[in-house]
Amino acid sequence: MPINERTNSSSRSSFDPTDETVNNVNSVVTSVTESNSSFTASGLNLSEIQGYYGLLTDFYFGGGATETVIDLSNVNTWVNVDIDIASAGLFDNRPQDMKDAQAIGHDGDGSASNPIVFKLEGLNIRSFANFRASMAFEPEDDEGQLESRLLFNRHSGANPSNDFPIEDVSLSMFNGADVDYVTEPMLSFFIGDTIDTNGVGDAGKCKFQIKSNVTGIVKLRALTWYINK
Repeated sequence: MPINERTNSSSRSSFDPTDETVNNVNSVVTSVTESNSSFTASGLNLSEIQGYYGLLTDFYFGGGATETVIDLSNVNTWVNVDIDIASAGLFDNRPQDMKDAQAIGHDGDGSASNPIVFKLEGLNIRSFANFRASMAFEPEDDEGQLESRLLFNRHSGANPSNDFPIEDVSLSMFNGADVDYVTEPMLSFFIGDTIDTNGVGDAGKCKFQIKSNVTGIVKLRALTWYINK
């Protein structure tokens, strides 16, 4: 018999579907159970390690988005984006440690002079998050570009201590002026040792800003942070 046939025959004859290794494969799978409408894995409630914080405008409740005008005075400048949070538009499903640290997850009322600033207190250096803004931009000129960023404030005693951004080019607008260009920029970040929880009331924060090289109107629909602790 050729060697390859002998090898294949031996391999087939040694396979036993009743082998203890096969039968016990489920023993290495983590048991996930449902209890009181929340999932637990190895006894840990997922609400303790995952969650989100959403701020929605009236756009999602039959109304309109919140508008921020970009005029000649703030073209090519990072601008705080206004948001009027709908009466039923706050969705606070942060991990429990964040709720325990801060009853409300943000500072500010959403106006230009008092923007929404998201609090990172309750997170540690193993945490990470994704941020998404839902919006449209109506440019007054063709061939414009819109950039988005999160601007982070560090906690006390951090070195360096200056604010830092995470940026993205969200729109390149080549289909004419005076039309809505819809975009949902997504920015990912980890909780480094200058924005983690340093003490009670002392942790990093971040806020959303945009920059356009043409005049126009930002129409903000929602801001959402997706959190993994």
